[in-house]
Amino acid sequence: MSRGAWWIAVLVGWLAVPAAGWACSCGFSSRSVGGELREARSEADFIYLGRIRQVGGASGALYTVEVLESFKGTVKTGTVFREPFSGEGDCSLPVSPGVWLIYAYGNPARTTQCSRSRPVVPDDSELTWLRTGVLPPVPVSLQRESVSCEVCDVDEIGGRLLVPPGAPPARRSPSWTKDVEARWKAGQPFFTDASAVSDSEHQVLLGLSREGRAFELSETPVWPFERMGCERRIQLRWCERLEFQQGSGFRCVGPGTAQDVCDERRSRKAKWLPMERLQPGACHWDRPDSALCILSEDRFPFPASSPALPVLACHDLKQGPGSGPYRCEVKVKPESITPEP
Repeated sequence: MSRGAWWIAVLVGWLAVPAAGWACSCGFSSRSVGGELREARSEADFIYLGRIRQVGGASGALYTVEVLESFKGTVKTGTVFREPFSGEGDCSLPVSPGVWLIYAYGNPARTTQCSRSRPVVPDDSELTWLRTGVLPPVPVSLQRESVSCEVCDVDEIGGRLLVPPGAPPARRSPSWTKDVEARWKAGQPFFTDASAVSDSEHQVLLGLSREGRAFELSETPVWPFERMGCERRIQLRWCERLEFQQGSGFRCVGPGTAQDVCDERRSRKAKWLPMERLQPGACHWDRPDSALCILSEDRFPFPASSPALPVLACHDLKQGPGSGPYRCEVKVKPESITPEP
């Protein structure tokens, strides 16, 4: 696997995991959008459009789906079945009610976070391709956004609540350990993950400050590939007390009003750079019009005499210069370039 493909595999694995953990890793090769679509169609046993009508079961692990349109396999339009999740452990696909495009393997209900299964969007070009064989517009150039800001670090903010002013911030404690429980019982400072109340939009940390006050820190958005660079916001709420439950950890009892302690959007500066050549093997196409790309810091100017559209417009998911992840979308016209001062 090439270096770029390895990074795509790692980052898409991060993109796939739920808020409770980082155990699912998806190994994707990076190639053209047409190559990824053809590979997915070849490897899947069933491809269909389905309406998920309800999610149920004691743990939300059962769903009812009606097949609206079949593109591959023996499943027929109009079929309604109720099956458990894909049974893929940490890579099981968390579904929600709505219309989904499903790529399944072995049986119509066996799909994973590492497949192309997802909710459909208006004018979905992947559906058009499955119905007609016509590929979506393929970009011929690239334009990237560069962002900078004062970075919000939830660990630094939480760590400073535990120590006197001017002292180095304390470290986050591992969750659900006897040491954390002992510190809580003794009223000693600590802070730790609250995975039981965290979700795909919020990371929650709970702890006791150096004065013995219970607090909750909430960071949003959580996952680096669901946000643009420099959009993190961290809020602090003081609690009447912390409550500990075996198996689920701490929760904030009697939370007060949330107050912003850091917001990257307030200092965010963004600019679009000139057009450049596409970087081969840099992107994984989770949708035909949207890709997760790992772009090199090196830029190669696009020839002025060549047609430059469609363009792959890439939003920076990090802060500042350097190689790293970008969320990209295909556009029919370039973004306005920010003039240099």
